[in-house]
Amino acid sequence: MTHYKFSDILAIFKSTATEFTENNSFRHAAALSYYTIFSLPPLLLIVITVASTAYGAEAVTGQVYGQLKGLVGADSAKFLQDSIASFTKQQKGGIATAIGLATLLFAATTFFVTLQESINDIWNLKVKPRNGVWQFVQDRLLSFGLILSVALLLLVSFVVSAVLSVFTGYLERLLPDVGVVAIKAVDVLLSLSITTLLFALIYKFLPDAIIRWRDVLIGAFITALLFIIGKYLIAFYISQADPGSAFGAAGSAIVLLLWVNYSSLIIFFGAEFTQEFADAFGQKVQPKAHAVRVKLEEVAPGESAQEVATGRPRSTGRWRK
Repeated sequence: MTHYKFSDILAIFKSTATEFTENNSFRHAAALSYYTIFSLPPLLLIVITVASTAYGAEAVTGQVYGQLKGLVGADSAKFLQDSIASFTKQQKGGIATAIGLATLLFAATTFFVTLQESINDIWNLKVKPRNGVWQFVQDRLLSFGLILSVALLLLVSFVVSAVLSVFTGYLERLLPDVGVVAIKAVDVLLSLSITTLLFALIYKFLPDAIIRWRDVLIGAFITALLFIIGKYLIAFYISQADPGSAFGAAGSAIVLLLWVNYSSLIIFFGAEFTQEFADAFGQKVQPKAHAVRVKLEEVAPGESAQEVATGRPRSTGRWRK
């Protein structure tokens, strides 16, 4: 078993912060936030529909709405709920249904496709040119698989929560003070476990990279820990500062954008930490067969391949301008 010194962890966080800034993570988070506004309603609709087959539509919808309300506030949660309802009402018959389902799947999977491209960029990977149609289909199938995984994790969390609530309810009646603490502890541990597994699936299967489960799980755990801590901080900020109040009717969407942007930054920081940790203490992240590692290099004026090939001498003096 490998033992890490505190100085090792600090060094990893320092290099992660440096690379996080240099890889334009804020720009990636802004792009992902924009696409998420359009992808989140259909994404939640698919997740709720899949989970409802085993747990019941009303129960799943209520659980999801309750979670969203705690994260982004009642107004933004209502905004998402209304968006999901409008998607549902659009389902008609025949060709209209087929077009609606195709649009729904395209919108829902766009979030994961954008996230895949961003993590590839952060991990310095680039996909080789391939058949455009086949690549499109592969990316969408992978994204849909992750959506189903989210639905499965959501279902598992509901079942485990139901079982634990019975146990903690009994414990609360037996030992009232201990029962309250146990409920909080179990809720945090369950949330941390489910979130870690979700991030592990994203880091393992979404990028065009080969990375060990051991390295992925450590990075996913750090990301989940930061995400849960940040979840309470951003929820507190939204409830106290009410940043959407200045935007009137668009306030709900603005608050949602703010929350998604913050969450995206956590995901990208975790991705950077996962790469730095794997490179330092594990097995370096390797590109898959259809991808290559890219390197950003600064080329001095007059030294590019095209300029050298001309055979002209480098400009000097005032002609360098």
